[in-house]
Amino acid sequence: MYSYIDIGERNNDVLVLVHGLGSRKESWKYQFELSKNFRVIAPDLRGHGDSSFDDDITIKTFARDIIHLLEQLDISAAHFCGLSLGGIVIQEIVKTKPAIVQSLILSNTSSYIPRMTGLYALSEGKKNLAKMSDDLYEQHMIKQCMYDAKNEKLFHDIHSFYFKLNRKTYLKAAKSGVGINYLSTLMFCPKPIIIIASLNDRITPYLNATTMSLAAPFSKMHTFDQCGHTPNVECPAEYNRVLLNFLNEHRSNKAASQ
Repeated sequence: MYSYIDIGERNNDVLVLVHGLGSRKESWKYQFELSKNFRVIAPDLRGHGDSSFDDDITIKTFARDIIHLLEQLDISAAHFCGLSLGGIVIQEIVKTKPAIVQSLILSNTSSYIPRMTGLYALSEGKKNLAKMSDDLYEQHMIKQCMYDAKNEKLFHDIHSFYFKLNRKTYLKAAKSGVGINYLSTLMFCPKPIIIIASLNDRITPYLNATTMSLAAPFSKMHTFDQCGHTPNVECPAEYNRVLLNFLNEHRSNKAASQ
């Protein structure tokens, strides 16, 4: 069974929100207000959140699950927004089945992770995971993600809904992105693309976004200054405004944006 949130009018354009590593569908809670204008679908990737699937953890399988979910819901096309690992997944979707993609929002993600770089990061994550409890590791990751980890109110808010560590699948999911290269996919992608990045992102450095922007010469780009890896919760009002402005340019039913 797929675990997902589905809100908004059925006759509106569909926006699929794909979360990052170790996260869950609820991490998009500040974006659910977009359901006023779009049908918003936020799935749990397999091995994450409340998903009942915990085997075959790969980028291709993540993408296939989402494609199958949309087929199950009789949705023929959608806009896709993916953050971090979710951004990699939606690049696999547009590579595998471009016909279902209306537009791409690539947030704080990468199109290319060199194998040795990825394996080193995986090794460091494995060490930290081995010496921390689930709760401590989640707190550690939140601090790494945030621009201002001293903001206790925001820290506790994010801690309450953003991450949900699954030790059985976490490292497998982390390994799934090692060695990926979607630069040529972006280069020849005819779909509207916006790249969202943060200058202070310690998880996915800003260089990744500039590389993606060069690979997709007709893409748009929006940069957050005082945000880390999670601008969707650190700066939700601006993040939603960026999404809404982009989506309204490329929606099927332009009248619905009025």
